[in-house]
Amino acid sequence: MISTFFHDWKDSSQFRLIIWLSACILIIKLILLFGIPINPHAIEDWYIAQYIADGNGYSLSHGPTALKTPVYPLFLTPWAILGNDGKFIASALQHILWFCAIVLFYKAVTIRFGTTFAFPATVLFTLHPSYLYYPFVLETTSITIPLFICFWYFSEMSRVGRIHIFIPMFIGWLTALSQPILIPGIIALQFFYVGRGKIISLLLTAIVIFAPWTIRNAMTFESFIPSKSPMWMNLYEGMQNDVHAQEKARIESARSIMNDVQMEKLYKPIVLRQLREHFPLYIERSLHRSAEFWMIPDRYRNEMWSPALILARILPQIILGIGFLLSFVLVYSKDSTISTENQQFLRLIMWTILYVSCVYSLTQASNIRFKLDVEWLQILLLFPIFQAFPRLQRYMGTMV
Repeated sequence: MISTFFHDWKDSSQFRLIIWLSACILIIKLILLFGIPINPHAIEDWYIAQYIADGNGYSLSHGPTALKTPVYPLFLTPWAILGNDGKFIASALQHILWFCAIVLFYKAVTIRFGTTFAFPATVLFTLHPSYLYYPFVLETTSITIPLFICFWYFSEMSRVGRIHIFIPMFIGWLTALSQPILIPGIIALQFFYVGRGKIISLLLTAIVIFAPWTIRNAMTFESFIPSKSPMWMNLYEGMQNDVHAQEKARIESARSIMNDVQMEKLYKPIVLRQLREHFPLYIERSLHRSAEFWMIPDRYRNEMWSPALILARILPQIILGIGFLLSFVLVYSKDSTISTENQQFLRLIMWTILYVSCVYSLTQASNIRFKLDVEWLQILLLFPIFQAFPRLQRYMGTMV
């Protein structure tokens, strides 16, 4: 595998340009991180890592937690030992991982769609404003996307017989554990690459990845939690504007003394009552949250016309959103010139994005980061549009 990188470096000017571009960006971002410095923003994952580093177990302030799955907090734990300085080291590692992800992205797109599309697609991914910034944030997305790209690249490599299929299987399930909302998409892609004849292998590798976390949760909470706990919490967060003030106060009070698994029992009756009594309003809110997901969440509306938000979110959302719609039409067109295998692959990508959109629409869509887990996949969906240009068609198709 390493030899192929050296071969591409020698023979492909586009590959060299991608390496130089992403390397320059990496150096600039590391200078900004340590020179200004940019203090990395941290949320629950970092706090869990601090508790582990302090010898208090996989916990938050109110005891054991399953609010976050373990992949990212465990990645942060060695650096949490170093205190605030560890944040900078963790962020630097994320920038390096992002550099590696860009390289693997180019390689995977080359194998799947050809070299001509790989170059502009990788440039778009490399220069995407939100992704340029996001490694400065200590949040799961910063490792989920590199893992997902690594899974995709090794899946493509296994498809052409260059590595053993078990490698992408393990990485795929690790990606799913890192960000559980991606589980259906990961399962679909696993079957796409290995077929139904490898079901036992898929199950065994999934058990290896998920069993330790599931067993820990069963022993700690006496509950079956294979991913993470806050199902009812997410639904409640999306209904807060319609919840009675007394119930809100009770929830806030309980949060100060109960862990996230215990809190689920308080969220559930409130959510079910809201669904029974205000179902039409819930549908209306869900449609609004869908618009938030595909554009910008309400919390950023006051900054909507600021140059930074226009450049970082509004323009990418509009361009990639239009690309998604056009690609949907082209992929499902009876006259499509895309190979059958690539049509199947692109349909899986489309429905993965739509599934994630649906889940956040039904729960909450209050943060930009929710979309970023899958937004890079929309770049791949530009392939049918790219192929539609007659002068480029002869360069397209799957490279084996």
